[in-house]
Amino acid sequence: MRRMAVAAWVVFLTSLQGLLAQSVVFVSPSAKGLLTMSCAEGSLNSFEQSHYLAAAHYLAERLCQQPQIEGAVGVWKGQAENSGMIDGCSNERARQLGALLAKYYHQEQALVFDRDPAGKTSMISFQATQALGVIAVMMAQAQVSAATVVPHVQDHLVLIVASDAAQRARAMTLYASLHGHGLHEEMGTTELIGDNDRVKARAIFTTIVANAPADVRQLNSDMYSEQFNDLGVQVTPEATAAH
Repeated sequence: MRRMAVAAWVVFLTSLQGLLAQSVVFVSPSAKGLLTMSCAEGSLNSFEQSHYLAAAHYLAERLCQQPQIEGAVGVWKGQAENSGMIDGCSNERARQLGALLAKYYHQEQALVFDRDPAGKTSMISFQATQALGVIAVMMAQAQVSAATVVPHVQDHLVLIVASDAAQRARAMTLYASLHGHGLHEEMGTTELIGDNDRVKARAIFTTIVANAPADVRQLNSDMYSEQFNDLGVQVTPEATAAH
């Protein structure tokens, strides 16, 4: 079943090539900083991650035509954090969605990859069977500094955004060393929204939202309600009966 889910995701990636200006947003909810791979993998089962995925669904379903949301592990220079990716939004909606989520979760940055055949950046994706820890080690050996890994029981989906030929070559080295399969590559452009300074980043996100259409500004207000804060809460049968 998990293998079929990964295959379906790859088919979804391929189908979006025919749509105009569909973008991918990479953003994390984690405020804990970079962790070990095992800690980041454990964080995928946290309430923080559950709330993030529920929040991403809530927003993307209202902003994007064909949203596809996945929980993921973001790997950066041997360390990692729980993260996620949202696909199927127009570029402008993707920027707004990234700003909404990054602002809410007090992040420094959100990455938007915009599909464009004339773009100079490539998003490389493939499937690998190794454990997440092994993938992180092999990334270091291949000198791949950053990747997003969508974990599944069998095949993990590895995504790498390569901004130049050298990064692409290292990504392909990683693909070969992991004996990956299902290789897929798309051209486009990237925008890193935010700043390494959280205060400056929040100001940037706030400006994007303030200049967005009314529906985005309304969603921004909705995000600070009690109902939104409770997204992702698992209600037990006992609690339901009590009400």
